[in-house]
Amino acid sequence: MTRARALRTERIEELRLKKDETRREWRDGKTPNLVVRVGRRDKVFILMVRCPGERDPTRLKIGTFPKTTLDRAREVAAEWNAMIERGLDPRKEAKRREREAAVDERRTFRSAMEDYIAWLPNRILNAHAAADARALRAEFLDPDRNGWIDKKIADVTKADVGQLIDDIRGRGVPGRALEALGLIKWFFVWANGPARYQGYGLPGNVTGNPVADVTPNVMQLVRGVRERSLDVAELRAYWRASLAMEYPDGPLYRLVLLTGGRRRDEVEGIRWSEIDIGKKLWIIPKERVKHGNELGALYVALTDEAIALLEELRRRQPEGWGDCVFSVTNGQTPYTGYGMDDFRARVEEEFRKLLPGSAMDRFWLHDLRRVVRTAMSKLGVPKEIAEYVIGHRKKKDYNQDRFVAPCRKAMRQFTDRLLQVLDGSAAGFGADNPDIDE
Repeated sequence: MTRARALRTERIEELRLKKDETRREWRDGKTPNLVVRVGRRDKVFILMVRCPGERDPTRLKIGTFPKTTLDRAREVAAEWNAMIERGLDPRKEAKRREREAAVDERRTFRSAMEDYIAWLPNRILNAHAAADARALRAEFLDPDRNGWIDKKIADVTKADVGQLIDDIRGRGVPGRALEALGLIKWFFVWANGPARYQGYGLPGNVTGNPVADVTPNVMQLVRGVRERSLDVAELRAYWRASLAMEYPDGPLYRLVLLTGGRRRDEVEGIRWSEIDIGKKLWIIPKERVKHGNELGALYVALTDEAIALLEELRRRQPEGWGDCVFSVTNGQTPYTGYGMDDFRARVEEEFRKLLPGSAMDRFWLHDLRRVVRTAMSKLGVPKEIAEYVIGHRKKKDYNQDRFVAPCRKAMRQFTDRLLQVLDGSAAGFGADNPDIDE
């Protein structure tokens, strides 16, 4: 019997069937049991071999030429021949490796963190679940920020986490770094829980938590008292920038201010079912209120300007729109895709137009709450009412009044003066002499 010649890529390309043939096989004289099978449509590398425990030879497909190269086919064939010599079936080994790969993938930090984020709404205190999920995705699931995202969770070290937290602080947001440390510590506690640690390949004790002993003091992270507010020129720039932005971003930023410096989570999650246009009232359910379990629902008095903005949004939304006021899914889910960096850049651009040569300090939406609270103090609004307007009240209080009427009056005072500040007819929020520069 003539020994088969070693196959060459050029020869495989030239192999053709005769007119009356539907299939033909050529052996490779270099690698035992390797065959290229030529059919009407394609050329396939196969290993013709008797697998352990089987009586008849089996054709094991390696791959289709030229996607699978000759060199690669020989590598696979040699590997499978070696398995068979050791009494292993390549098919069963492939399935076993697939299972192991699936387990390994599940045990990566990325996969575990995705599981944790999906679980967050189920925790007992879940008012901040959406905000926590956003922060976790931004800081720990962004490959540009987290270089160890695809490490096995068991291999993540204290140094890995520490460097990432330091990088966050290095961006000039120490408060965000402190928040991120708290979030990642809770994640590792969750991952090492009794029902989960084995699935993630963790020991289920303190050794499986690389940040168990990492405290804010260790990282030299201190929660500072933020004092940033927006002055008159900055407020005008903020308003102009929001007017230049289309739905949902621009109206969302304006509603934050027109409703008394509402928290971002409250405005982004606003539902039509929470709003009573006739009573000019927005009732935020306790599930979406900070400390809502202790404070209950929050009653927000809506001014004519806030109602006008909401009614305009309602008119523009097509028939069949869902309950979410701000949404890119036809009202089915709330909008969370706005970029604060983009908006901040727009505000800074408007600020430079107002005050050429000046620079505006970095700000956050939360800083508007100081604008509102300070303005109400200057306008003579009673402290208890001003605090309730921005969503502050004592956790334990026998007074269950919602202060709707006085809050409505306070919001009317604030909004009237705000509009004057924005159009330039008032230089500030001082009640006695609004023309004195503040």
